[in-house]
Amino acid sequence: MSLSRKDKQSIIHWLEGQRGKPQYRPTPIVGVAVNKVVRPLSKKYSGGSSATMLQKNWSDIVGTRWAKISTPLKFTGGREGRTLVISAPGAAATLIMAASGPIIERLNTHLGAGHVMKLRLIQNKLKTEAKTSGIKKGLSPRQENNLQEGLSNLPEGSLKQALTKLGRGVLSDELSYESKSDET
Repeated sequence: MSLSRKDKQSIIHWLEGQRGKPQYRPTPIVGVAVNKVVRPLSKKYSGGSSATMLQKNWSDIVGTRWAKISTPLKFTGGREGRTLVISAPGAAATLIMAASGPIIERLNTHLGAGHVMKLRLIQNKLKTEAKTSGIKKGLSPRQENNLQEGLSNLPEGSLKQALTKLGRGVLSDELSYESKSDET
């Protein structure tokens, strides 16, 4: 079937009127573009406002006296100011609360004006260094000599080191057990 020239022109004219228009694309969201720039910079330069990031500079903010016994846990609150939750032992929590004014000022200097409005303290138990690090009492010189004599016939190497370490552990546990039973 052949079309006349007039029919071809009318079909072309009709198709030109019916063609789809290019898709409307809205402008890109500014937040996406800004986020691509700001996120790497904030990771590199920002101390952050989360409590875990605050822990890095905690001794500079509250002073070494309070930093030794307290830790920032989390931020709570909303737009009108946030509350920093701090964990500290009982008596120190009271003293930190009494010094909360200067601490809040230092926090706001570090984080930005009006960022922290109040402190909330949670009391915990004071941890001694011996309990937290798992330090055990050493062996007496007599026990150390007995251990070395018992392992003297073994050749030097990793087996002897492992058995020495095991022996020290067992004997130090016995020592602490004996001292506990002597107390009762």
